[in-house]
Amino acid sequence: MQTITGSSFSQQLVARVNAVVTDDLLRRAHGRLHRKAAVVVAWYLVSYGLIIFAHGWLLGAVACVSMALSIGAVGFNIQHDANHNAFFRTNGSRRLSTANRIAGLSINAIGGNSKRWIEGHVRLHHVSTNIVGKDFDIELAPFARLAPSQPHRGWHVFQHLYVWVIYGFTTLSIMVGDVIGIVHDSVSGDRRGRAPTVLDYVVLIGSKVLVVAMMVVIPLLMHPWWVVVIGVVAVFGLSGFVLGTVFQLAHAVEEANFADSCAPAAVHWHEWQVLTSVDFCHGRGPVARAVTWYAGGLNFQTEHHLFPTLPHTVYPAIAPVVAESCAEFGIRHQVQPSLRVAIRSHYRHVRRLSRPVVPAESPAHPG
Repeated sequence: MQTITGSSFSQQLVARVNAVVTDDLLRRAHGRLHRKAAVVVAWYLVSYGLIIFAHGWLLGAVACVSMALSIGAVGFNIQHDANHNAFFRTNGSRRLSTANRIAGLSINAIGGNSKRWIEGHVRLHHVSTNIVGKDFDIELAPFARLAPSQPHRGWHVFQHLYVWVIYGFTTLSIMVGDVIGIVHDSVSGDRRGRAPTVLDYVVLIGSKVLVVAMMVVIPLLMHPWWVVVIGVVAVFGLSGFVLGTVFQLAHAVEEANFADSCAPAAVHWHEWQVLTSVDFCHGRGPVARAVTWYAGGLNFQTEHHLFPTLPHTVYPAIAPVVAESCAEFGIRHQVQPSLRVAIRSHYRHVRRLSRPVVPAESPAHPG
């Protein structure tokens, strides 16, 4: 549950959602989440088995695609909830529980690092959504420009064409960025001035070595080196493309608001989360249900940003409450009707920002 703070909208919204999210609803939602996680883990392990033992181009291609998609599924459905303290119930505690911390280490198995992800995503992106200078989830400099106040470079005129290739490097950039980040913090300290501990280094480096061993060293014992190279490029490229694209569909779109860190505060936090987040692909159709299942409810991005400590399997139940509350208070709540429409909105947004000058965005944000 979330405590009530801020404006009348915040108070009414939180109270209404708290009334809907009963103990029974939470119990059933966590049950669905854990069953889904079991399927995802099995998918990941079977895919890895195919990677090792597959022979022939067809089976090898199937193995690579399955492995790449399973990496995304682990990230969307297990580590994301766990590192938000939502995979296991915490009875309202804001402190990351031991059970959630352990489940959150699943990100280490797909190339990331839970501690650094929490610092960058939970404590920066969720607090300062779409605020340039604070939210590094919208930073692709110097390669691309995702917010109006970010500087324009000459090559950005083509970004709506090449940005999709950049997304293919998402998985690799996470792996490398973690290493660069911990080295930087060792020299300059993190945002609180603290240096990484020896345990931080052991966990980060150890998990990176394990992933490289799984994806490169062990396959080299079973397949020719050139086959392994093709497989690694395919797995990391496709998983990166899926992760990078889904990350951008909810915030870097035409309908979302952006601001700069130097702009004055003007709206409360809950309202800002609605204005900077756009849902997509709701509904009961086969495509919508597949997207909701695979993306871990990230197509309910507004609900996730408003109530990040709730399991994502509860988002469809609270979405009508969020929509009704926004309508009552006159706050824009956008839901793209399909995945195709969401992708087109992101494409138009990136193309619009490919030009040096764009209309100014509203500076209103919660500071």
